[in-house]
Amino acid sequence: TGITLVLAALAGLGAAAIKEASDFEQLSTSFEVMLGSADKAKTMLADITKFANVTPFDTKGLAENAKTLLQFGVTASQVLPTLKALGDVSGGNKERFNSLTLAFGQMSASGRLMGQDLNQMINAGFNPLQVMSEKTGKSMGKLKDEMSKGAISAQMVAQAFNDATGVGGQFEGM
Repeated sequence: TGITLVLAALAGLGAAAIKEASDFEQLSTSFEVMLGSADKAKTMLADITKFANVTPFDTKGLAENAKTLLQFGVTASQVLPTLKALGDVSGGNKERFNSLTLAFGQMSASGRLMGQDLNQMINAGFNPLQVMSEKTGKSMGKLKDEMSKGAISAQMVAQAFNDATGVGGQFEGM
């Protein structure tokens, strides 16, 4: 019976390894299609894997979030920096990270911050308008008014994430 248990455990490990390889191949194919190049896909997956090795996030989860950003129009060159900023702001919490990624992607697709995206970001623990207020001296009321007029661009929000995670920011070094 001891040998049977060992063989069953080894079979389970083998099956898990095969599934992991299959999942990675599917991710590679997805990135190749989205990026239009096998080399770009390979580079992005390598970068994501390196990032996963130094964060609480796993490669598959990071890759799924990268795909989300790409599907919403975030450029390939901005995917990894955006994932890093979102990861820092989320404090390593997977659910908040996923929520921030979706909200950031939706905002990027529309090109501006809208109330629903702002609420999703706030619910995930980050208010980009607060950072903008601190940087510009504008009141929260003024920024919300500008947002309602479509004047808070996706680039402004991306900068708020960068400010919050950069030198001296609330989430620096997370």
